[in-house]
Amino acid sequence: MNQAGGEPPAGRQADVPPAGLSAEPYLSIVVTARNDDHGGNLLGRMQAFAGGWLAQAARFQIPSELIFVEWNPLPGRPRLREALRWPGGRGPCDVRFIEVPGEVHRRFAHAEALPLYQMIAKNVGIRRARGRFILATNIDILFSSELAEYIAQRRLETGAMYRIDRYDAMSDVPVERPIEEQLAWCRSHLLRINAREGSFPVTPEGKRTLARDDIAPPDQGILFGRGWYPIEKYARQEPFRWAGPRAEILLGDAGGRGAALELELEPGPGTGGQPARIEVSGDGGNQLASFSLAVRSRLSLPLPAPAPRRVLFETRNGGGAVPGDPRELNFRVFHAGYRPGAGGALSLRPIGLVARVNTLLGMIDHAAERLSTGGDRVELTVPVSERMRRIFRRYLKVRRVNEPEAAPPAPAEPPLPPLFLHTNGCGDFTLLAREHWFDLRGYPEFDLFSMNIDSLFCVAAHHGGAREVILEDPMRIYHIEHATGSGWTPEGQTRLFQRLAESGIPWLDNQDVLRWAAQMNRLKSPFIFNHEDWGMAKLDLKETRVE
Repeated sequence: MNQAGGEPPAGRQADVPPAGLSAEPYLSIVVTARNDDHGGNLLGRMQAFAGGWLAQAARFQIPSELIFVEWNPLPGRPRLREALRWPGGRGPCDVRFIEVPGEVHRRFAHAEALPLYQMIAKNVGIRRARGRFILATNIDILFSSELAEYIAQRRLETGAMYRIDRYDAMSDVPVERPIEEQLAWCRSHLLRINAREGSFPVTPEGKRTLARDDIAPPDQGILFGRGWYPIEKYARQEPFRWAGPRAEILLGDAGGRGAALELELEPGPGTGGQPARIEVSGDGGNQLASFSLAVRSRLSLPLPAPAPRRVLFETRNGGGAVPGDPRELNFRVFHAGYRPGAGGALSLRPIGLVARVNTLLGMIDHAAERLSTGGDRVELTVPVSERMRRIFRRYLKVRRVNEPEAAPPAPAEPPLPPLFLHTNGCGDFTLLAREHWFDLRGYPEFDLFSMNIDSLFCVAAHHGGAREVILEDPMRIYHIEHATGSGWTPEGQTRLFQRLAESGIPWLDNQDVLRWAAQMNRLKSPFIFNHEDWGMAKLDLKETRVE
């Protein structure tokens, strides 16, 4: 039985389920796939996903439904419902399969090169979902028991958009074992974490590691935890990391008794050209230092004995908007390390003239590189200190000495606050109340590869009144690693984009998402991209259930 719209048909109450289905579930989980072995061992990964959720739904008694949208099935291959195994005693979870046939798929412009339109397929399932809340995810995801228990407590709020960090696990998950053993295996066989700030490699146990050519020596045990963005490098400039509003540094052996943590750091645009006011605390919130950072400087921070396991840097006057970049860029660090036996008091010294000249040359090279390769419109982020501002004022004063004095410029409008949602890996976990999905008419149904369409939906949901809630560790999702290049990974990004370009498949660029986000922010309103018949509401699609 098919229900296309958001309201029950006349003559049937909302709490009366279609024939053979249970009463309205608390949660609908929507995924899409086809039996084509996409990414390698697709059926194995899907078996782990389906069996894992069914076991958790039974254990925590979660009234739910799994909706598989089988898009463009391959002729001659078993349907997914037949290819997967379905254990008995599934608990309060219905399993539904909705099929989008090949003749419908072939209506799309890139049907030959793109066998599955992921976001349009998910809309098909979302449109027909019956749950109070709907989770759009993928077929190679395992949910931690802590997350399943949280959902079972029915603490989800209607006005929220739930997001979570994604932990990527090695591909050899023991799919034949019980879910708790699979989860234990994932916890100890990790590859990377996809957090709000970016994607970071981790040890098999989940500890973030240094990147190649990072800003700390690999032998000192210094690691960069939450609040730090991935390593960056501009042309001739040395590598650096931007810090968010609260950025933690994890300490190893702390360089021995009496050591100091030394950083070379520089204020960023997030403080509006003013010195960054930074407070540093250790374990338990114990304040270690407070200072004002006006120019690129070297900080020597004496560590108490015993040394803290982490130090937290908090910027008290940050948060200014940066055009074209939603991140909060309050300061950045070029080097971090220990100085044994330093002791003494806090020291903050501006860097020397040669280093300042090299920094300026690096900025010029970066601007030249972007302008020569960045297309017809290039946005640049250049940190400007008050000292640099004074230098340019003097320069302009000299240049204008023989010119008539111009009228003072009108005060510029203050920039809009940055919008930095957790869109990293959002296609694997976006959970909202059913009415939000329907109000926004699901994902934008673009005739494109799925890249960044999920991020655009999150931006629209935010401006549609869905407050972002990031579920914290130990609530996790684990993603079973797929073949390099079949989907986005840091290592496979180049291969993926090359394959798309060779096939002539377009995708949504992240800069387009940011531009749409800026417009929604200005208008204080979401963009609705689809017509009322979104999710193929007018089509009578074949549906089967697992008994």
